Amino acid sequence: MRDTDTAADTYDPPGNATDRQDSRRWSRRRALASLASAGTVALAGCSWRSAFSSVQPRWKRDFSAATAASPPAATDDHVVVGGQDKRLHGFTADGERILTVETGGPIDARPAVPSSGGPVHVHSTDGDLYTVGLAGERLWHVEGQARYGWLGRHGSLLVGTDPVDGVVTGYDASDGTHRFQRPGQAYQLPTLSDSTCLFPVTDSDEKTKLVAFAPATGEMLWESPPRTGYPDVVAAGDRIVTVYDSTVRMHRAHDGHVLWRTPVDGDVTSHFGPPVWLGEHVYVRVRRDDRSDELVAIERDGGTIRWRRAVGYELEAVTTTSRDVFVASSVDNPDGGILIRLDAFSLDGTRQWQTTTDIAIGGTVEAFGRAGESLFAASENQLAAYDSATGERWWHYEPESSRIGVTTADGALYVSYRDGGGVARLPTN
Repeated sequence: MRDTDTAADTYDPPGNATDRQDSRRWSRRRALASLASAGTVALAGCSWRSAFSSVQPRWKRDFSAATAASPPAATDDHVVVGGQDKRLHGFTADGERILTVETGGPIDARPAVPSSGGPVHVHSTDGDLYTVGLAGERLWHVEGQARYGWLGRHGSLLVGTDPVDGVVTGYDASDGTHRFQRPGQAYQLPTLSDSTCLFPVTDSDEKTKLVAFAPATGEMLWESPPRTGYPDVVAAGDRIVTVYDSTVRMHRAHDGHVLWRTPVDGDVTSHFGPPVWLGEHVYVRVRRDDRSDELVAIERDGGTIRWRRAVGYELEAVTTTSRDVFVASSVDNPDGGILIRLDAFSLDGTRQWQTTTDIAIGGTVEAFGRAGESLFAASENQLAAYDSATGERWWHYEPESSRIGVTTADGALYVSYRDGGGVARLPTN
């Protein structure tokens, strides 16, 4: 479907920020109220989604003793998911069970895995960190209080946060040796790349600085100047992008040197995660007066703004390839509620297609990305796949579970049943 709102792709100066935020809060409340009404109709047996085509999983595995499951995590060849049965479950991409490891408590958090091979890591609600091989053997174990701590894995570095003690710890993923341990924020997660691990640290004057460590050695590489507030950060390869006060900065990863800085006209912010993505260009989300958000593309080399395009009412997620940029945003459903809208652009900003999906959301887009030739988008309990070249919907999946978790790796798409206990692989073409 071609976009017809070409006038919305031009830029107008922002109005009063307070008025903009008030109007957006009013619109969101109105939409959520409409969604609640739509949910009442669905419960009465009138769900219009049942009329659309559905898809069957390639395979599905239920956890008979678990009433719930964690979000899944996948390597190139495996998927692992935790359960309320106090076990970590692992399967090959073909659905063959490879491990079942018991922990000291139910597992609510997403496991941490490398891109390929093993080992894999998970926090249990007993507070401990467990590391196991892909054959199910226990490798190393750290006792602690991080019942809901975040884990991230990149290469040989495993990073964990402990919200109780307020520390960030870097481990050698193979044997658990500490590479670094520093105070860190529980609600501002570390950023991992090939070249660096970054996280914010707040001092006694309530000023925050970014601290960067070398992933392989744990050596501290650099610190940014302390500022009031928290910068948004993304990293890839040897480059880091930060956003602070609507100014975008490109840094070298090894020393933090600022290669360029570009002020962006508008409010660069987000309630759904960092409002910045790194692909062939740097992409940022700009909030506008009570109307559509904008996606702004900035050259990676030099920082020149190349284009800006209107998308849905609230831009929430971006995924990129070497040729295309895909955007998921939320829009009001004229019949009540909030739906996911998808937009596709070429690297020069040409709009390839636009579609409003039939996926209703209660606040945010839960998952968005590519798997094989599929572009997928998910709410808390629905998932649909689209042709990335045309925006045509291939299939829709609405399991009995009212909460799902989604992940992808090496073209495979997995879903866990978060209030039912199980995992499945869905088709991607």
